[in-house]
Amino acid sequence: MRKSFYVFFLFLLSCSKETPPTPVDVSYTLIASASSGGSVNPTGGTYTANTAVTVTATPNTGYVFSHWTGNANGNDNPLSISMTGNKSIQASFVQQQFTLEVNVLGEGSVSQSLISTSKTTQDYTAGSVVRLLASPSSGWLFSGWSGAIDGNDNPYDITINETKTITANFQERQAGEAVVLEADGPGGTYDLITSVLAPGWSPIEVPDCNHAAFGDHIDELYDESLAKHVFRFYIHPTPDNDRCINFDRQRNEIKSYDKSPENLMGRQGEQVTYRWKFKLPEGFQSSPKFTHIHQIKSVGGDYDSMPMYTFTTRKGSPDQLELRYSETENQVTLTRTDLAPFIGQWVEATETILYGVNGTYNLELRNALTQEVLLSYANPSIVNWRPEASFARPKWGVYRSLVYAEDLRDEAVLFADFSVTEE
Repeated sequence: MRKSFYVFFLFLLSCSKETPPTPVDVSYTLIASASSGGSVNPTGGTYTANTAVTVTATPNTGYVFSHWTGNANGNDNPLSISMTGNKSIQASFVQQQFTLEVNVLGEGSVSQSLISTSKTTQDYTAGSVVRLLASPSSGWLFSGWSGAIDGNDNPYDITINETKTITANFQERQAGEAVVLEADGPGGTYDLITSVLAPGWSPIEVPDCNHAAFGDHIDELYDESLAKHVFRFYIHPTPDNDRCINFDRQRNEIKSYDKSPENLMGRQGEQVTYRWKFKLPEGFQSSPKFTHIHQIKSVGGDYDSMPMYTFTTRKGSPDQLELRYSETENQVTLTRTDLAPFIGQWVEATETILYGVNGTYNLELRNALTQEVLLSYANPSIVNWRPEASFARPKWGVYRSLVYAEDLRDEAVLFADFSVTEE
């Protein structure tokens, strides 16, 4: 009988120790925050014990939600959290990554550079601006982009905001096919010139470094007489100079050079035809020393500082347009004519050179609208190659002496329709 009573007593004692229910007035605090790249809702508050709180992480544009840290883990979103105590959680975000796939059709290559860091990769964080530069192989021409972008701007800056596939198209250059540089309207003039004469490099020699307040010294405008856009080259007696290097002369020129495509380099044995248009403004003033508007220069060897062929205007009675030539280091005048018929007129120039020791040279300058021949010159046997030269190249623009600056004025010389054809 005693034993039975003892068991019953223990049973009652165990029942008396059961955990009492949590009072309804107990509450806890939640703090919810976010790393850079997003936000959370709600950001926290005070909640009754055991309440289930739903927190949503929202990424900013270009970011994605990654995971939770603090008193929560995992990557559930929205996140349900039970308030069994004070809690602090944080949502972590990371930038989106997109793949840029660049294909090549033809023979050439494409470089990719993240402009801000010069990092080269195929995976970019959202919002990255990537510069694509298409470089054709020898004997090929870049013909344009297709896929996520189109057109033929080169280089091309693209913003990566999604996965993109792009193809650079190259076509084999045919014999006699011209390289053409034509104005296409105001804005982006330097980029346009560079894309043709030396993609990704620097074929422009302007006095901007010493006259930045003026702006670009080459721009574009619409010409009514040609019914198309043309290039305008500015030059000012002061403060323009020669690239902040020489101060007794000044230049504003474009050129091809060793960074240019192969078909802009005149090699020994090649026949090259250069065509372009130019217009000297009314009242144009020449230096009595020199005012060059076109040159053919030999690159390499002892005489590469001396142009082989030069068009120069010269102050005189009357002013003259001269064709100058130098086999090595001494210049001679091959022909000259009065400058007056060239002033205020569009002139069409055709210059054909067979590069070699036994070379040929032909030049014809016509009024572009009336087709009247203003100057012609031909030489069937002339030395057009110098010892140790590697190639020859053209230059166009204004390059003039400042020795008699009082004879000069601000000028705006127009150029249009440059083309180079190799045979």
